[in-house]
Amino acid sequence: MFAGRYLWWNMIAAMGYVFFAIYFYYVSWLAIRVSGCAAVAGNCGALETQLNAVVRPYGMVACGIIVLAVAVMRVRFLRMSPLWGLALFVWFGASAQFFFNFGDLWFARVPVAEIVKNAPIEACFLGALVFFLCFPVELYKKSPEGGLRVMYFIAGFTASYSFSFTIANSPLLLNYVKLITRSEETVQLVGQVQAQMRDLLALGHPGLVPMVVVLALFVGSLCYLLWARKQPGGAAVAAAA
Repeated sequence: MFAGRYLWWNMIAAMGYVFFAIYFYYVSWLAIRVSGCAAVAGNCGALETQLNAVVRPYGMVACGIIVLAVAVMRVRFLRMSPLWGLALFVWFGASAQFFFNFGDLWFARVPVAEIVKNAPIEACFLGALVFFLCFPVELYKKSPEGGLRVMYFIAGFTASYSFSFTIANSPLLLNYVKLITRSEETVQLVGQVQAQMRDLLALGHPGLVPMVVVLALFVGSLCYLLWARKQPGGAAVAAAA
């Protein structure tokens, strides 16, 4: 998928998400009253509730599926490693609850700065990669060398660290394993591996400190790739940097 088409689909998904997350309440309320249904005794109240409880979340899910699907298609078009697709799925899953709750927090008059502050760090990784893929990087020279190759490695390594950290700290992982395998022994084994991963990836600093550092490296490497690739000579400029 070319960058222009990818950008267009993401814009459609973003506008659709804002509509369903925030404005769908107003549209459903207006539709019920303009149609005259509200003046008739019956199930109009239940219909409005059902619209907001069923159509609205399914609309947000559809927008998320569009973002995820076109990102995977873009990664495949650019012949990037399939691990980037895995990273997208992990980041998307870890951020889903935040995006589902955004509209409710908005109507609760929670300041936008406070909402963004409480966003999962995986949403930042997801946003950074989606933003990077919007640029026409397929037009630049291939076979990165020197500093550009190092930045490719840093971007891939930090992405791998990020989704591994998310999996190691996910409280839902064991529930999914139990649902799929229905085996307590497997759940215990996965729990032990998860604990070992958590200790290993914490690097002696409990909490999100390692992830914040990794996020800075990830964003910095992507920014460098965009900057170096748009210079005359592309890879030659990066190699000299």
